[in-house]
Amino acid sequence: MNTSSRTRRVLRKSYACDECKRRKVRCSGDDTCANCRRDDKLCRYSSPSHRLSLLQKRLHESEQLRQDMLRAWKKYLPDVDLQDAIRVARESHSSPVVTSPKRKSISEPDHHTEQPPTNFTELSNAEDYEFDESQDFDNSIDGMGFLTAGPHKAGYTGPQSGIAALKFLQSLPLYLPLHSINTPSSLDEDGGPALLPQPTETLNRHIDDYFSLYHPAYPILHEGTFRARISGALAKPRDGSWPVLYNTVLAIGAFVGDSNATKSDVPFYREARKHLSMDVLEKGSLSYVQAIVLMSNYLQKRNKPNAGFILIGIGFSMALAIGLHREFGMPSTSPFTMEIRRRVWWTLFIFVSGAQLTLGRPAVSLVGVNIRLPANLDDHDLAVDMEQLPESKSGPTITSCLIAQVKLAKIANAVQVELLTHHRPAYERATRLDENITVWWKDLPPYMKQDIYLQSPLELPKRILIWRSFHLRIVLNRPFLFEAIATRSEIDLSTGPIKSCLGAADECVSSISDFLRSTESRKRGLAWYATYWLITASFVQATCYIYSPAHVMAPMWKDYLQKAVACLESLGPSHDMAFRARNVLQKLLEHGHGIDFRNASSNSASTPSRPLQNILPSTPGEHLQTVYNPLSMGLEDSFTWYPQGMSNAELLDAAGGFMIQNLFEGSDENPGSGSWMSMR
Repeated sequence: MNTSSRTRRVLRKSYACDECKRRKVRCSGDDTCANCRRDDKLCRYSSPSHRLSLLQKRLHESEQLRQDMLRAWKKYLPDVDLQDAIRVARESHSSPVVTSPKRKSISEPDHHTEQPPTNFTELSNAEDYEFDESQDFDNSIDGMGFLTAGPHKAGYTGPQSGIAALKFLQSLPLYLPLHSINTPSSLDEDGGPALLPQPTETLNRHIDDYFSLYHPAYPILHEGTFRARISGALAKPRDGSWPVLYNTVLAIGAFVGDSNATKSDVPFYREARKHLSMDVLEKGSLSYVQAIVLMSNYLQKRNKPNAGFILIGIGFSMALAIGLHREFGMPSTSPFTMEIRRRVWWTLFIFVSGAQLTLGRPAVSLVGVNIRLPANLDDHDLAVDMEQLPESKSGPTITSCLIAQVKLAKIANAVQVELLTHHRPAYERATRLDENITVWWKDLPPYMKQDIYLQSPLELPKRILIWRSFHLRIVLNRPFLFEAIATRSEIDLSTGPIKSCLGAADECVSSISDFLRSTESRKRGLAWYATYWLITASFVQATCYIYSPAHVMAPMWKDYLQKAVACLESLGPSHDMAFRARNVLQKLLEHGHGIDFRNASSNSASTPSRPLQNILPSTPGEHLQTVYNPLSMGLEDSFTWYPQGMSNAELLDAAGGFMIQNLFEGSDENPGSGSWMSMR
């Protein structure tokens, strides 16, 4: 019998409410006793001893609640220090208040994780975030959501997105004469080929490319089952999902297997889209979830990030609706079905987590999820009629990278929560999270190490996963580097987050460069990821190289930048963005150095190059300073905030170079506008 039951029994023997005393009946002793609750009477206790007993009971319940909250905190927020959170909450409530506090409505948020309502990275008009991606594929916005030619096309990209990197660059006196760098792209052409009957050999090649280049990283399908349905050996789903799934697989296969940046994949996507109607909102099946999730990832790669984000939201909701996040046992669910459900759920999780991280939108939660990770097995180890799941293998399989990436994505979610919660991570928290990444790295199976080469279908996803871990370390520690630059401090590489940030950037460029030298493959499935991870790492190095060209590490940074340029040059034929990134880095190397901005004086405006912070329009009569001064930019309330805003989007730093490029392209439309490019 628990304590609460014992308390009620004692109260029932010792005390009675006033109404039960009057009626001389037995009282249950509850706050509202059973008799008064049944008869709808006012239940009141006038006995002082009973009131004392109630206080003791409430004290016990409060202590029990405190213990439950501590256990829940440790379970669901293991990477958030409770004492730090309490301290932050107390500090936020103890800050001086000048005006009388406004009574808060029930609908207003009441927790410290909310960011201030406005900041200098956000547009002032909420309608400015509306977007239209219904046009044919183009380069007005990239798949990561921030290589935009105009600010009104990207949707809401949040303080963790690439817009924040642009704002940081605009606040620095970096003279970068990047005049209209625009590499023609095959995606800029209007229209596209219609889907004509394709030879069987072509269709089979696209399916083979899907399962050899994409499937090892994201095994959301079972290859044997999928091919059996194509041949007719197994029945196709009858809920309308098969045309969507089949054509999306063909589109992805054509995309990742292409080496010439063609549009051979687009007709398959359009055919899949024809079969995706509003009826999908009234259905729910595993096959539909697979189709929707794959199409959303394809749309991101084809420069429609918001369309992909919305579509994956539908897929995530449908997955929850069919219980994909829950574990079900035998005999109600077969081992084969349960294992495929695990693969689908965790592939969906890493896609949702990555999309929210990339676009600077709140992180996905795993509260209420109890489904296990998939087993380390190959597709041929699974059979529809199997009675028991085989033991996991000790070597590499088709699910090895998925398992490791899920574990890394959970760390990435903790990093994102930290960056959303605080203006910048506390030194101790950043160090601890960095150690978590190191532990993840050490816990990888031996075959996942960099110096081990796997068979070709498994080596590429392993490399991409390793590059992703480098990126996460950069994202976590970069606020400290940006803070040092913004305050004109020395770039100290002896220890701490700055060392970790630049170390990860160096490792990333070296790893990609070494891998490209080891293979002749330049298919778009490789080029897409390698390009963006190169931009992530090389932008950090370029920022340091431009800021402090006299630094002892400057020659090494320049060497890494040259390696990145060479890699991007080799990737360009299969991915247009690689050429654009190459052009940006080349301009940085040619024109973006030679001035040590730690010692730059306010007279540096006499330099003939255009100051980066003068990109923003000025009001009439306003003179923009060419030396960094946060107060002169109206950032008095935001200055301590900016490091966090620079830190939490996948491929965040790519935005700097590309969006500078796009803004300079826009400035050419008004070459004589003094307010647009005003100089002192």
